[in-house]
Amino acid sequence: MSRFIFYLIFINLLTNMVSTTPRTFITESTKGTLGSLLLAIVVGMVLTYAIISLFRHFPGQGLPEILDACMPKWISTPIILFLSLSWYGAGLITLITYVFIIIRFLTPEMSIYLIVLTFAFVITFGVFMYTKSILFASEIVVVLVVPFIVFVQLKGYFGKAFDWDYVRIAIMHINHLPSYPAFVTALYVVIGVANLIIFNREFTELKKPTRKSMILLTFASLYILLTTYLLPVGMSGFEALENVLYPWIMTSDSIRMKFGLIERVVFIFIAAFLAVSTMSIIIHWHVSMKLLSSVFHFKKLKWKSFNLTLPLFTVLFWTIATTATKMFTGDVLFKSAYYFDVYLLPVILVLLIACLLYAKRRAKSECPEEKN
Repeated sequence: MSRFIFYLIFINLLTNMVSTTPRTFITESTKGTLGSLLLAIVVGMVLTYAIISLFRHFPGQGLPEILDACMPKWISTPIILFLSLSWYGAGLITLITYVFIIIRFLTPEMSIYLIVLTFAFVITFGVFMYTKSILFASEIVVVLVVPFIVFVQLKGYFGKAFDWDYVRIAIMHINHLPSYPAFVTALYVVIGVANLIIFNREFTELKKPTRKSMILLTFASLYILLTTYLLPVGMSGFEALENVLYPWIMTSDSIRMKFGLIERVVFIFIAAFLAVSTMSIIIHWHVSMKLLSSVFHFKKLKWKSFNLTLPLFTVLFWTIATTATKMFTGDVLFKSAYYFDVYLLPVILVLLIACLLYAKRRAKSECPEEKN
């Protein structure tokens, strides 16, 4: 398996550690969160293997090219538009989450428009990068940021403030049936491989996942999911986290680096996750933009020799983002993320798998002698 697929998955895993995901896990803690995480790992790895294996049959092609070859426009166009809006919505939720984190914990006096504008400058530049360049940028972010994040996590686990009794209480609920909200939320965290719907264009020789790579991915995903849930619980307990929107920010603020240049880890911690989240938004909106541009391309919308279709979409993206950021509250954000995971994610995954299976079957029927 290509290392770049690992990066796509890891960025999705890490981004959701500081989002509303831990709150969902803690809210469902007495209803089977731990079982949900374990089930999500199993289902997520099966889906990851299936998606990579299916895309192997279409080397160098994104989903728009795959659907164009096997479906009429009146079917493929609504599917691509739906997926484009879904990817945009995923990036938008991440954007609003981190804008709120910056306002609440770093710069409470700064204008929300200025923060969004800062994001807009960086993310727009990233969205218009070549797909391959985004993959290389994701590698840089993962290599630079992940060691520090793991260091903070280990410091939390081995710190005096960590109480294993709280963890034992969480484990006692393993006998409950899995909670559906916790399950789909965890499944969204581990299913970053779905970004192949566009990034597969850069994989002309996508290799089948090996047993070693799948084991490594399984253990890494399991570690991050369990840490996302158990470390805040072990540091603060269920009662203290009951009404906290961002449990991981509270957890990181409980960790100190006694001999560090900056004693409070929370400031460096937020900065590290800002890098990861920015990369996540770039990936999501790059996918959304490419899907959207595969459906709409206004040939007459030109300025000199430059087509203005993509800049028009960019203005639309940021207009919606700025309006939503201003209108949303913390509670609305949590509910939006909740509804996205609970209702929209299953539809996206079923639709994606169904389209790939159908396209593979059509390709086989048209070229029965081809060996897959």
